[in-house]
Amino acid sequence: MATGTIQKTINLFKNALEGFNANISLIQLEKLAIMVHRAMTAQARSFHTPEHIFDLTDGANPLLALAALFHDIVYYQVDDGFTPEIHEILTPYILEETGRLSIRPEAAADPLLALTLAVFGFEPGQTLLPTKGLNEFLSAVVMNKKLEGIIGVTDLIKATACIEATIPFRRSATPQESPQYILEQRLIAINAQQQWDMPLAEIRETVKWAAIFANKDVANFSEEDTGKFLDNTWKLIPETNPSLRMRGVYSIRSYREALQKMEGFLRFLDPDDIYESYRGAPPEGEYQRMVALAFRNVYTGREYLAIKLLSAALVEALANITGGDAPVALLIGEMEGDENNSSLEDLLPDIDVSPQAKVGSTLFGLLAFGRSSASSFDMQNSPLALFIYKCLGADNVKLYLNIAREMFDGNLEPRAFLDQLPVELIVPIARACAVLAITRSAALNEYAAARERMAATTAEAAEDAEKG
Repeated sequence: MATGTIQKTINLFKNALEGFNANISLIQLEKLAIMVHRAMTAQARSFHTPEHIFDLTDGANPLLALAALFHDIVYYQVDDGFTPEIHEILTPYILEETGRLSIRPEAAADPLLALTLAVFGFEPGQTLLPTKGLNEFLSAVVMNKKLEGIIGVTDLIKATACIEATIPFRRSATPQESPQYILEQRLIAINAQQQWDMPLAEIRETVKWAAIFANKDVANFSEEDTGKFLDNTWKLIPETNPSLRMRGVYSIRSYREALQKMEGFLRFLDPDDIYESYRGAPPEGEYQRMVALAFRNVYTGREYLAIKLLSAALVEALANITGGDAPVALLIGEMEGDENNSSLEDLLPDIDVSPQAKVGSTLFGLLAFGRSSASSFDMQNSPLALFIYKCLGADNVKLYLNIAREMFDGNLEPRAFLDQLPVELIVPIARACAVLAITRSAALNEYAAARERMAATTAEAAEDAEKG
């Protein structure tokens, strides 16, 4: 019998807590599940949803199930704060001042909170940063305070260790400086300080599970299908760019800025920093396979986003010289077009493919046929980006994107950027946009005509010079 996400969440909670021999009523269980479900279905979320919980565990390991249920319950910058229930839990321990969060100096007086701080290596009074464990730490605090007295403290600390391990993209110079080895040392210190007499083998087993869980949390990077990797990348974009949630009305500039942030993230992400290996977990062969796939997906993603970003830059520049920023749909058409209406894809001409454009590559296929599924804010395939790639090829995409960055930074006027693009690229795009944006047709066609005249004059001058 099919069940919804609330029922699945309840069942996952039930099985996990039974694995810890927890003493909890069904009504308490229901309230816990609803709290998690409510947080994970916030309007802003498109990737960190209940489905992400279910992807992380099959329910067989209660420790990982518990970590999966709670590890993303707080996503402060995306949710624009906390749900009322989570706010009530965190207020005694967290000071919130105009979007800046810090740990209250008196927080360590709570024994369980002090243990949570020790697992994360945090101190009372410390400012919490989104890239340095803010969401993971606060998620662990919510878990521990909601389950205090329901399951044992040592089990809560083990689950806390699994959540701490999901702080992503932490670089380490040597294995001994890796997050998992540091976590091991913290647990050893906690065990000694609390006099738990937990065997070293048990501590290391906990850290192994934490490493496995952390790797599963970023498993998208090692997708066999690059299209699925980009699908999940596209789900993340509207989470951190609120304007894109207003389907059909977001502006060209906001779309470009969203792509620019994701392109910048992938451009500076070292695939070696994605996955962790700790004392044979995962096995060496599996670890190397994951890293290799991550390199392939990240590098393909960089190329894909570079072309998408250049296409957005080009449309933004055309908008700016013909009346200013506008909804994306004005210049390139609706994402889901009516069969009776023109689409940009129908209006762009067939062109010879540049020798630099690799027709049989994964990148070409992604542009031509699309990611694995459509997103809420963007087309599945990329006709404009494909046209640009066919015309320019990979090296020239990089060249013109670097020029576009000057425009993004305000150091180059939009028209000056457009004037540097090849006439065989910009004229067909300007004329296609002119068909769709009837309020700007005259201005767009005028720019296209000006570029054609400029190209003709340049060709004539070159011919005269050649004749002597």
